[in-house]
Amino acid sequence: MNVQNAPIFVPDFVDRNDAPTIASIAPVAPRLLLVDDEPRLLSSLAALLDGNGYELTATGGGHEAITMLARLHFDLVLLDLRMPGVSGHDVMDFINERGIDTDVIVLSGDSGIEAAIGAINRRAYGYLRKPYRHDELLSLVANALERRRLAAENRDFAWRLECSEKLYRFLIDSSPDIIYTLDSEGRFTYINRRVTELIGFDRTELIGASYTTIVHDDDVERARYVFNERRVGERATRNVELRLKCADPMKVRTFETSLRTISFNSIGMYLSNGKGGTAEYTGTYGIARDVTEKRRNEEVIAYQAYHDILTDLPNRMLFRDRLELAIVQARRKKEELALMFVDLDRFKAVNDSLGHLKGDELLRQVATRLRGCIRKGDTLARIGGDEFVVLMPELRDRSSASVVAQKFLLVLAAPFILDGTTLHISASIGIAVFPEDGDKIDDLIRHADMAMYKVKGEGKNGFSFYDSSLLDAAHDKVLLEQDLRRGFKAGELEMYYQPQIDASTGAVVGAEAVMRWNHPQRGVLSAGEFLPLAEEVGLMVPFSDWMVDSVCSDLRRLREEGREPVRVSVNLSPTCLMRDSFFRTLTRSLETHRVPATQLEVEITENICIRDPETAIKHLKKLSGLGVRIAIDDFGTGYSSLAYLQRFPVDTLKIDQAFIREIGHDDGHFPVVLAVISIARGLKLDLVAEGVESEQQARYLEQAGCRIMQGFLYHKPLQLARFGELLHVQPKTCRIGAT
Repeated sequence: MNVQNAPIFVPDFVDRNDAPTIASIAPVAPRLLLVDDEPRLLSSLAALLDGNGYELTATGGGHEAITMLARLHFDLVLLDLRMPGVSGHDVMDFINERGIDTDVIVLSGDSGIEAAIGAINRRAYGYLRKPYRHDELLSLVANALERRRLAAENRDFAWRLECSEKLYRFLIDSSPDIIYTLDSEGRFTYINRRVTELIGFDRTELIGASYTTIVHDDDVERARYVFNERRVGERATRNVELRLKCADPMKVRTFETSLRTISFNSIGMYLSNGKGGTAEYTGTYGIARDVTEKRRNEEVIAYQAYHDILTDLPNRMLFRDRLELAIVQARRKKEELALMFVDLDRFKAVNDSLGHLKGDELLRQVATRLRGCIRKGDTLARIGGDEFVVLMPELRDRSSASVVAQKFLLVLAAPFILDGTTLHISASIGIAVFPEDGDKIDDLIRHADMAMYKVKGEGKNGFSFYDSSLLDAAHDKVLLEQDLRRGFKAGELEMYYQPQIDASTGAVVGAEAVMRWNHPQRGVLSAGEFLPLAEEVGLMVPFSDWMVDSVCSDLRRLREEGREPVRVSVNLSPTCLMRDSFFRTLTRSLETHRVPATQLEVEITENICIRDPETAIKHLKKLSGLGVRIAIDDFGTGYSSLAYLQRFPVDTLKIDQAFIREIGHDDGHFPVVLAVISIARGLKLDLVAEGVESEQQARYLEQAGCRIMQGFLYHKPLQLARFGELLHVQPKTCRIGAT
């Protein structure tokens, strides 16, 4: 593309009045003005120039020429000097005074030297005396126009260069990065104004100063290689992070510096030294990008990846890293370390009753208290929910771990205040010691967890060290689960019935259905020996469905055998009650076996009142509306609210055997038992005492107002056939010892 045809980009910050005119660079035919007062000569001149690609305009005098020059643009004027009125010198004076952009060739018949000198003083391009040779005139005209074209191109190039430089400086100064050049000695030869905005140094003061002026003292050695980069091409670009000092010494920013050394052919950072055309290194060009916020964000992300956001403690990932390192060090130094597993007791009840926000605040307070009990080199981490773990490296002996565990229990025993609500919690703590209890991460964690569950099973609020017997118990538990799943499919479960006796008449008025497992090796197992495991492994739902259907089937069989109808109660897990499908399952079983709903009583523990009382009320009302009776089992051992109790469709309260067991003599005073009896009487509810095993207990209860009892004093749980036979026995024989 020819230069004169290239589009001209004019930035907003460039004065457009300074731009070269389109006429000066446009590819149009040169315009010539021919001025002579002799028509014959004027005509001859026009004929000579015609056909050479010029646009010609002829005028017969100086006055006409001035008029044309004022109105039109001409590249070249061929001017006669001696003309009446307005001479050629006058026309040239007009051109110069007005600053008209045109060149002049004088064609004069005057042979005096003064005429030629006058033309030259008026900046005439050329001077020919008449008569002239035609080729000489044509050559002079061509040279004048060529010089004019070259001058126009030079102006265009100069203007473009000026625009380019202004644009370059504008972009450099507007860049978000620091852009600089250094000489071969590492002194700044240029730096943009971004340096002032970012680190506060005056750019003018930095010119001529060494780069070490702004580099952090600890990074000067590394910066020496960065700021003295001499490579060229792609290998010259690399990213190096340096810290730059700010004018304010309290601030330090981190920069990512990209360096390029420019070869001679590109920007000229290399100059020829005149020795065989080789280039001499003259300096470095560089760009410094501020990555302070980027690094801060990366640090935050990295911190959050390894810490628990709620408590600000290390999380599971960071804890495993530290534990792995501690094991390597302990193995090398032949030392012990302790791993402590801390699980809060009853946290779920707090979370469910007070809400997750209160639960989160409780966890934060717990973390603060536990953190204050450990040594400087220990690690406390939260690995999920209400579970915390502690790493204690360089353990002197097991007693050191015991001391920390006791501190944990002590600080957790103090009340917690959550928005005016006072709470009390405890913890179950399991401890495993390296290498005795395991020399691998997963083994230590698993064994500490097993020790913690041992504490849970023994009543919570304590600590225990791992013992190899726990592994055997865990293995037995796995085998028992396998047997339980197999036995359920094989039909080894069976329903037993413990009669409920009216103490005043000795009559059987009902029964509680209890589950038994006829294990092929262990014999008959009670519900307490396998139902907790069934609840833990998720078998309670199918077990409850089977139990309800089995009880309804047994009631149908008793009816078909002609037995007197009695009410049977079944214990129901809260997990099952909260299922929408349970009501449909129970209804289907009643309809299938044609059993009246009034013959069935559902027993629930009172703790269901605080789990999700509204949902519990909804489901219990559906059962009550069907005709099924509702009993509260183990009343007095939980944390139920009497206000909720009044809202529940309850028909029966059962006094827990833990209170009955306290009754040891006839003249004793047992206020809890009396209180439960009073509540039942006040709410007009039926009352059943569980676990009655002595005559003294039976007499006390009967005198206090409780007539219906069940326990070994009367009968152990019976198989269906024995229970059916019992319904035929005379009422007066029903209180004769245990069967």
